[in-house]
Amino acid sequence: MRRGSRSGARSSGSSTVSCIAQGMLTACIPLLGVRLLGGAGHGAMLLSCAAVCALAANAALARHPCPITPDTMIWAGALVQAVALVLAATGRPVALVAAVLIAGIGEGPQLTAVFAVRHREAPEELRSRVFTTGASLKITAFALGAAVAGPLATRSLPGALVAAAGVQVLAALVFRTVPPVARPSRAGEG
Repeated sequence: MRRGSRSGARSSGSSTVSCIAQGMLTACIPLLGVRLLGGAGHGAMLLSCAAVCALAANAALARHPCPITPDTMIWAGALVQAVALVLAATGRPVALVAAVLIAGIGEGPQLTAVFAVRHREAPEELRSRVFTTGASLKITAFALGAAVAGPLATRSLPGALVAAAGVQVLAALVFRTVPPVARPSRAGEG
């Protein structure tokens, strides 16, 4: 990213924190499948539903772009996922299914928005390094979230989900608390 790119830094920071919560949800999914749907295998189906919704949301936005900027989509996606996690914590099967669908709707466009910001902010010669480093941070954060949620979920599954929702709110706050800087215009831009 350009030296001093706060927009790039805040999108990477926010999406990394968001991945902690995504890892927490993933660790909770098998227990949710057992407790609310009758088997751990149903948890895998829930993950598939979230992934399909993420893909569908991105496909819909590709076909019908919305006026929301990628920057806004990053923090708003975290808040959408926070709502989904609170809904999942209610302990009702129908609410759980709705929650994973909503989580996918928040997660897919959020990831696409992170890519858009990185592409916009990173100089071409550093872009591959920025994307690789960002992916490494997100994978590590996801694993950290899963590691934290495992023991927490065995004590209190709703507590683990509410904690994950709090992490998503923190992700939105990370984005919102780092002020953007005015982008200097590049040569040839009008």
